[in-house]
Amino acid sequence: MKKITKILIGLMLISVFISGCSNTDKDVSKDPGQSNESSSETSGEVKYKKEIIIAIADEFTTIDPMETTAESNQIVQDCTHDLLTDTNLLKMQNEGELVDSWEMIAPDHWKFKLKENVKFHDGTILDVDDVMFTFERGAEKSTTSAYVAKIKEFIKVDDLNFEVILHNGDVDFNYVFAANSLAILSKEAFETMPEEEAVKIGTGPWKFEEFVPGDYVSLVRFEECTLYDVPNTERLVFRMIPEASSRMIALENGEVDAIMSPSPTDYNRLSESSNLKLITETGRGQHFIGFNCANTDSIVSNPEFRKAIAYAINKEEMVLAAWDGYAQVSTSIMCRDMEYYSDIEGIPYDPEKAENMFKELNAEGITLNLITSDASHRVKMAENFQAQMAKYGITVNVEFMQQAALIERLSTDKSTEAFVLSWTPGMNADYMYRNPIHSQGGRSFYSNINDLEIDTLIDAAAAEVDTAKRAEMYEELQVRLTTEIVPWVPVAQATLTMGADKDVTGLLLHPGLVHQFKTAEKIIN
Repeated sequence: MKKITKILIGLMLISVFISGCSNTDKDVSKDPGQSNESSSETSGEVKYKKEIIIAIADEFTTIDPMETTAESNQIVQDCTHDLLTDTNLLKMQNEGELVDSWEMIAPDHWKFKLKENVKFHDGTILDVDDVMFTFERGAEKSTTSAYVAKIKEFIKVDDLNFEVILHNGDVDFNYVFAANSLAILSKEAFETMPEEEAVKIGTGPWKFEEFVPGDYVSLVRFEECTLYDVPNTERLVFRMIPEASSRMIALENGEVDAIMSPSPTDYNRLSESSNLKLITETGRGQHFIGFNCANTDSIVSNPEFRKAIAYAINKEEMVLAAWDGYAQVSTSIMCRDMEYYSDIEGIPYDPEKAENMFKELNAEGITLNLITSDASHRVKMAENFQAQMAKYGITVNVEFMQQAALIERLSTDKSTEAFVLSWTPGMNADYMYRNPIHSQGGRSFYSNINDLEIDTLIDAAAAEVDTAKRAEMYEELQVRLTTEIVPWVPVAQATLTMGADKDVTGLLLHPGLVHQFKTAEKIIN
């Protein structure tokens, strides 16, 4: 009897051992629509869903951080690549990511120390040579050239320490390194791989896996990550679903775990659901009607016409049309939650004044050509602008296109007149003005004002260490740009939203739109 009992116990142990081995196998599906179970470990340990799928509205096009500033690309790149400094979304402050510490020796002289033993996806260890290489490559790219141009001299002290001497003082220079397009790349990867492969190599907790244009991009966790804890989720998928209604259906059916930019009509369904949740955050993006101020063949080059447009626009009406009211009307070109923001009156809605100004300018009966992307809120803004201008006898022809094509047109087509766009800066004030307003900014085609006085004021404000004087300078910039020069008519800052399975955690909305999914996970029973 004892012998039989021992045999039975032995068989049971073998069965448990085989079962345990089976449960630790990782079978990550290559089909983002296929359901999956947890990467279950031995009995008693927490079980996580293997794959998290995020439905995004706009198209992903590239993993190269320097090729575009489109949010859909930067959201994915944020998972695979890291910055020298970044915004801590829980504290809403700039902190070191790849940098361990920094010191401003003087406004034009800074020193930085990198974190030790940070591993790239290709197995190499981050050092100052990688930073130098990234800046050298960035000097040739439109998305990063304005940042790199601030540096007069880059000094390598050793493998972990470097200093930068700036052309002009900048007391917020640490924020420059938080620009997503300046994500640090592996020098060795570019020396040993084709460029299209080397750009995929970062230090983030996720590695690039596969990209099917117009469908999805997938990432797999970086098992050897030293900068972050290795994710509990094994595979992260960003699936492109342009229609908000289709994204919502996919979430309700369990085809995806979270959706970006749900329709405002679905907010109550999300917040009242027992299985879903609505996540919100006030956005920093400034949505505006912009003008090509350098187009002297068009009436838009006349600041009085631009002011008349500002008086003519009913922003409350446009907010209702574009966001169903889920946005804050803007009175200033500057975003509200930024340093040195002043609550100025701006140019108020005054249709009678607008009508008189249009008459004085002989603007009634003219045709204005406007371009924008095919994003839902921009389409609605453009259509509402078209309807509002018709009341003043101004015809607005609207052309819609994809975001990449829009940026290409704005940067190359000198005949452009007007456009609907948004600018999403970092927290620091210099970021707000330098790229889209300064004549040497990487996005100066957002206005083309090329105003030497404004350039000088932007440079002086960045270098000013006296905070009271600095505040005066930024208020002057706000007033002059918003009410006198009027390169844009600021319309609103929208409320950012995300819908998700109630049990999915690690989803962080970023006021600057580069939402974070590094720690996205779901514990399952």
